[in-house]
Amino acid sequence: MPPSEILMVLGGEPPTEEILNWYMEESDLTIAVDKGWLAFRNAGVLPHILIGDMDSWEGVKADVPNNVELIEDNDQNSSDFQKALRLMESRVKAKKLVVLGGFGNRTDHLLGNLIHICTIPQAIEVILDSSKEWICRVTVDTPLIIKGQEGATISLLSGDSCQGVSSQGLKWEINEEEFSFVGKLSQSNLCISNEVKISVQSGNLLVFLQK
Repeated sequence: MPPSEILMVLGGEPPTEEILNWYMEESDLTIAVDKGWLAFRNAGVLPHILIGDMDSWEGVKADVPNNVELIEDNDQNSSDFQKALRLMESRVKAKKLVVLGGFGNRTDHLLGNLIHICTIPQAIEVILDSSKEWICRVTVDTPLIIKGQEGATISLLSGDSCQGVSSQGLKWEINEEEFSFVGKLSQSNLCISNEVKISVQSGNLLVFLQK
């Protein structure tokens, strides 16, 4: 089975139809996570799978066509995002995961989502996207190259203890630094090149790019 590109849409702030359709074209498997189903339905497109506990809204089962696989998971010890990640790991060999709908009014949901992506195997490229902000997880296996963003504000924060954080193309460059929750970070840095490179020797580094 060749590595796959996966799209998950969570139940936070819904993506625009343009963003959703663009990522769907690039994806091999699309997963609606609980209320993320509404983003697909409102855009007039269908995911391959809908998963969640479905306890926060009525009528979902009657709303889902037969050609969408419906997985009702009532495990209250896991978030719906965690359930979707377990499903992904059991079904496919992923090379890239894009998460939409991960932002919204609940800060605890966003923080939980960021924690969860740091548990994903490090060989998988992980991106959270929205109309205002883009977040990428960088690991030793998934260094980051950003093109065409000269002048954009960028921040680098540790998802856990990170060793050997380095950059090229930022106003305040980083050279094999250690980042941690209580140590160094790079907040409100600036892209001064149309090609920015960010790498890490170990750990999960979170890169935030303002649109």
